[in-house]
This record gives sequence, C-alpha cells and structure tokens, in this order.
Amino acid sequence: MPYRPRELVVRAREAAALLLAMLDRNEMVARFLDIYAAEHRRPGRADQPTHYREQLQTIRREAILAMVLRIETALPARLKVSVTVRSAKRANRSKKGKKKGARSKARKKTTMELGIPFLDLFREEFFVALGQALDWTDEDAQEFWRDLALYENLSPRSPRTPDKAPPSGPFVDRVGFLLDPSLMDQARRTAGKFQTEVNAAADQVLRRVFSRRREN
Repeated sequence: MPYRPRELVVRAREAAALLLAMLDRNEMVARFLDIYAAEHRRPGRADQPTHYREQLQTIRREAILAMVLRIETALPARLKVSVTVRSAKRANRSKKGKKKGARSKARKKTTMELGIPFLDLFREEFFVALGQALDWTDEDAQEFWRDLALYENLSPRSPRTPDKAPPSGPFVDRVGFLLDPSLMDQARRTAGKFQTEVNAAADQVLRRVFSRRREN
C-alpha cells in the first residue's frame, strides 16, 4: 500500500476539516443563495432573514452530503486500491493459462485484503472528524448516514453525462426544492450548476490532502 496507517489517519482528518473550510471559509452556500436571489429577484437575506438562515443551513448540509459522496467515490483511486473482484469464467484453458489465472486471482485477493481495511480506516477517521466538527449527536449521525445512502442509491452511476443533459440526482432535486419550490425547473438548473462547483471543491480537497508525502 502507498500509505501507512498513521498517514491515512492524518489525511482523513485533514480531509474532513478541509471540506468544511472549503464550504464555510469561501461562503459557497451563501454566495449561491445571494446570486440566485439577485438574478431571479427572489427574497434574500435582507427580506426574510429567518427563512434565509434556515435555507442556508439545510442547503449547506446537502452540499456536505454531495461532497462526502464525491470523496467516497474517488477514494479507491486515490489510495490506488481496487475493491472489485471479477470472477473469471474461463474453462478448458491450458496449464499455462491456469497458472496465469491463478496468479491474477491471487493478486486480486491480496488487493481485496489490503484495500478494504485501508479504505475503512480512512472512512472511519474521516467520519469521526466530520462528526466532531459538526457536533453530531448519535441521532444526527444516523440521519446523515441514511441520507448519504440515499444519495448513493439515487446518484447517476456514470460521472460523465452529456453537456446538454438536464440536471439530475438527489442534490439537484433536494436543493432545487429548498431553493425555490414555486419555480422548480429554474431552481433545479441552478442547483445543477452549483453541484458542479461543489464537486470541484470536493476534488480539490482530495488533491490537497494527497498532494505530497509527509513524515507522520
């Protein structure tokens, strides 16, 4: 494995802290709401401050979910591990072919044995640090896990979609509804553009966390 356990723990905790910093220090959600209100002449922070604060917090949570899912999806490649084993359906091969297949299966088995614990270690430390930073209760954590599973199940399987394809997925639907339920098509399009920004921020988190080797 390219990283020692201690290195993964440090990087996992950094990733959680950096994720929240990217959102809050750059005021991504606040800018998103302010620009939408200004461009579409909708009520903003000055018009409905209580509603604005509630909207800010709920959409911030959706952004965290989207960023976490993005990081989770990219993590195996970043750690250079594979956790998928494809069973080879090849019968009646020569002895040489069988030996080659056996070696390939052994390598895949080793990858599974090493890859899963390292991924689990990163994820465990990441979520512990995230929960501590957000001051989660047990109920908060369970609710977040349920929503993350929903995101995972409903998100498009392929990361590449045609440029002209309409925005889709749980982030677009939920943020569109939170943003402006009376104009859902408009709100969903805007949410789709915001998801591109959120995804880019999540990618930047991983790039910075894994940018260089450090002595830990």
